[in-house]
Amino acid sequence: MDKKAERLNQILSTTIEVLINEGAENLSMRKVAKNANLSLSNLQYYYKDKNLLLIATVEFYFESCKKELTQAIKLLTADSAPDKNIFLEKLLSMLLIDGKSSHQTLMFQEIWTLASRNKELQNAVETYYKTYCLWMIDLVSAFCSKPKEIVSFLIPFVEGYTIVNNVIPLTKEKVIQMMVKLITIVEK
Repeated sequence: MDKKAERLNQILSTTIEVLINEGAENLSMRKVAKNANLSLSNLQYYYKDKNLLLIATVEFYFESCKKELTQAIKLLTADSAPDKNIFLEKLLSMLLIDGKSSHQTLMFQEIWTLASRNKELQNAVETYYKTYCLWMIDLVSAFCSKPKEIVSFLIPFVEGYTIVNNVIPLTKEKVIQMMVKLITIVEK
């Protein structure tokens, strides 16, 4: 990795840390610069304003999440192609996370908060989700005959699960079993 790429990763990682630890309302260019051991003018050399920094951070963060999930799925399917139900169980196990204990979920919540007040950021988030859905459709199509329907069902559920998982009456394992059964019905 070249020096510029390292610096950009440092800036974006620092921005993520500030968002996770201090929330969107406490994010500032000055704070990111200080935490990244940069001068404000040096940070502004890379990102002219907070809006550009946030858009780059969202893209960086979402891309890293996608890489992480891709790696996990490669490990899942490394030995042999699992049957549809085993694949869905493992996929759901990876996707259904506790929103209160996950830095990933905290970051998503902060991004959504910021995007609700920032049209450019909202567009970046929507672009990510469109790309994510297409990627997921491609992934699921190897195991399911109706991948668009399955992904349209999974994505909103997974997103909502991170918020309410600690108050719903079923365990994660029971939810996964129920989701697999519902997907099987959709597949018929």
